[in-house]
Amino acid sequence: MKLKRASMATTASILLAASVLSACSQSKETEPPASAQPKESAAAPATGGKYDPPIELTSVNFTYGSSTKFGNGDDMNNNPWTRHLKDTLGISVKTLWEVPSAELEQKTNLLIASGELPDFFLVTATQLVQLEKANLIEDMTNVYKQHAPDNVKQVMEQAGKEVTEAATIKGKLMGIPFTGVAKESVPLLWVREDWMKKLNLPEPKTMQDVLAISEAFTNKDPDGNGKNDTFGLAMDKDLGLAGGLLNAYHAYRSIWVKDKNGQLAYSSVQPEMKTALAKLQEMYKTGQLDKEFGVKNTAKVNEDIGSNKVGMMYSSLTAGIAPLAGLTKDAVWKPYPAPSADGQPTLLQHPLNTFYGFWVVKKGTKHPEAVLKLADEWIKLFYLNTSDDLFKKFNADGSISYWMNSPVKMYKSFKNAEISTHLEPLLKSDKKPEADQLAKLTPEERQEYDYIQKYKAGDKSLWGWASRSEIGGSGSIVNQYIKNNQFMPNLFTAPPTPAMVQKNANLLKTELEVFTKIILGESVDLFDQFVSDWKKLGGDEMTKEVNDWYKSK
Repeated sequence: MKLKRASMATTASILLAASVLSACSQSKETEPPASAQPKESAAAPATGGKYDPPIELTSVNFTYGSSTKFGNGDDMNNNPWTRHLKDTLGISVKTLWEVPSAELEQKTNLLIASGELPDFFLVTATQLVQLEKANLIEDMTNVYKQHAPDNVKQVMEQAGKEVTEAATIKGKLMGIPFTGVAKESVPLLWVREDWMKKLNLPEPKTMQDVLAISEAFTNKDPDGNGKNDTFGLAMDKDLGLAGGLLNAYHAYRSIWVKDKNGQLAYSSVQPEMKTALAKLQEMYKTGQLDKEFGVKNTAKVNEDIGSNKVGMMYSSLTAGIAPLAGLTKDAVWKPYPAPSADGQPTLLQHPLNTFYGFWVVKKGTKHPEAVLKLADEWIKLFYLNTSDDLFKKFNADGSISYWMNSPVKMYKSFKNAEISTHLEPLLKSDKKPEADQLAKLTPEERQEYDYIQKYKAGDKSLWGWASRSEIGGSGSIVNQYIKNNQFMPNLFTAPPTPAMVQKNANLLKTELEVFTKIILGESVDLFDQFVSDWKKLGGDEMTKEVNDWYKSK
């Protein structure tokens, strides 16, 4: 499985931004299957206890870009995290090497080929299958059942049952997922509030409202410059910004969904996609999409947004903070739930909710449960900590991102949305919060509360932070998605099938080419030919392999 570079870069940038601008994160389903052959783990201390004598575990790691993560005199085996884990848990972690994230998959392949495995390490889905087949890693099923702390269980449950399924082979939990933020990052509709007010437009509650706003933003000179130079909706050449609109028509791009017969089917060849493409074509013909979107990546689209040429964009809950607040400093964008085209709830698609892959434990390692204790300590310090001093020591202080040194990480699926939940009682109250109320918040939450108060007092430069965590902000919208279960996950959670390895790259390329041609004005019936070709050129073969896997899992 290819390293998800875009996802990793996006998540890392969000985490880094939070560490610099406020605080780097904190906040306040599925049970792994029973192993076919129960196995007791090595003796471990009581929950919350410390190994005595201390144990040593070897591992390898990756780095996030060029960010600084060491203080003076520290290194990958001597830093606040390694010292804390030894002092608190009795676990001495020795990191054998670390490489940039883009190199991790290749470096790990070489590591596996050498046969010299560390005690625990991070792997892709394909590597997980290879290691299980070679009997080189521990079955974690009973280890998890007996030793997983509540914090770890909660993070796993939030991530979704597909994440645990992806780590399970032949009924055995073979790795601990490095959970991600894909669910929290599904699209919302962001709209220029000043343009809405100028043109006296109603808030978008239906897809018809969205289309009416798009038409008005295109034709009624919302920027007031007397020129016909604005577009209703942002669009990029990879159609990444189209997700929210496609989902409004119950069309999903490049994932596997369940059809009416209970089989897995490829989403891009379903009839709903044709309907959604026809609507995008209509928007293009009427000037609501940039005529040059087919050659513009997201960076170029952002330039247009910064030039006041675009009025709406589908993006995640953090879009107000970045990129929008930096692109249009004097213009506030307001988030809305992604409307539906027909009154049925819009289900927002997302990939497997992992950041990278899975933490595995080498076969024969004496204390496999220690990985769960390391994950628990990460959650406590990275997400649940309320102390400013501990935050500076283990998360971030100035330009140093200490959090990167944690040997095991798991990301909470809805951390940013949870900030909204925790701040809501304070923001709804007319009274100034008591010290004990603020003390219950994490450092990031306290900082964000302060930003919102300053925004309300007139500092409009902080509108991006308010757009996320103020009452009715994007965090509240994601919480609404959670309450309504408005998620459409990719139901194929295994490594690529043989047919996918051989043929899917070309099929995906053709898919984008055909979809773009249709939007640009070629006959919508070109979609039918695409579906026929897709089936003949490997789609039917992939569908059989996917459903064979689905039946056997």
